[in-house]
Amino acid sequence: MWSRDGLDRMLPELRAQGKIYGELFHAMAVILDNERSPEWVPNCTESREIKRLDARTTWVYSVTDSPWPVSDRDTVVKVVAEEIELDQQYRVVMQAQPDLLPLVEGRVRIPYSKIYFLLKRAGANTIQIEYGLDVDPGGALPKWMVRRTARNTLIETIIALETQVAQTRDQYQFEIKALTEEFQ
Repeated sequence: MWSRDGLDRMLPELRAQGKIYGELFHAMAVILDNERSPEWVPNCTESREIKRLDARTTWVYSVTDSPWPVSDRDTVVKVVAEEIELDQQYRVVMQAQPDLLPLVEGRVRIPYSKIYFLLKRAGANTIQIEYGLDVDPGGALPKWMVRRTARNTLIETIIALETQVAQTRDQYQFEIKALTEEFQ
């Protein structure tokens, strides 16, 4: 776990690392399957693709549940999968584009976020994961709550990703093939 305070920011930039069991392109397919994000991403209650450019690039709208009395947050992000090192290291970056869709009543739009998953082969069916989070959640929130929630979410997300990869072991063949072809 790593954190760095930013100027004029409620939430520090955060990073967590871990190893998970699974195949790299399968884990990437799970991350890119926005429709199923509520199954495994902590506090995600809704996620849908708005637009798809190709196997590497999509735009997504998602909603994060917040505890009462805090308003739920929503976000619009551009999701890009990129190759760092052929067949060894890949990154999925999710960057906020808050003005892409109209605001939704009762929800606070996240004005800034840059989130990434760095996936690196670490052996047979083992992936080194780095998960980074740089977010301005928008609106008025207690600083202590935001920091605690964000730190817990980092570790929970890596663990939940490994669980989702294991539970979907026989799924995603089409997506894995498309990613393999896209990055070759």
